[in-house]
Amino acid sequence: MKFAAVDLVTKISVSNMIKSKGFYEKTLGFQLDARYTINTENDFGEMSYMQFNLEKSEGQNMIFGLFKDIDKPFDPMPNTGTVPSFIVDDIEATLSFFQENEVVIDKIGGDYILTNKSDQGYIDKFFFFRDPDNNSLVIRQNINQ
Repeated sequence: MKFAAVDLVTKISVSNMIKSKGFYEKTLGFQLDARYTINTENDFGEMSYMQFNLEKSEGQNMIFGLFKDIDKPFDPMPNTGTVPSFIVDDIEATLSFFQENEVVIDKIGGDYILTNKSDQGYIDKFFFFRDPDNNSLVIRQNINQ
């Protein structure tokens, strides 16, 4: 047998399930998959869980699991660690949308949008943003040559 996953769920630590639910639904467009909700203490206490899907064409899904395992947002904000990246078609429009919706966006070296160039010459632009618990996430646009 060889390993064959069906899906990938990225777990995100949160301190306030309801506030985080609003962010992932309203700002990022995810939908709650209530089949996997665990509401401890009937008030989304410690060890509670919610799973969210962002359905894409061709049956592809992005899945986030919000897990209540911290008491308050990260402070200071984490500088390293796992950082999920969302690939978009228009990074400038996404940045404007996030700014209009008061999403926390990291400035690095005085800029929001940064650029990478791969060893093979492919270019991508990206920026870092934060959810309500200061988890770092990335918006990325791949630029074709």
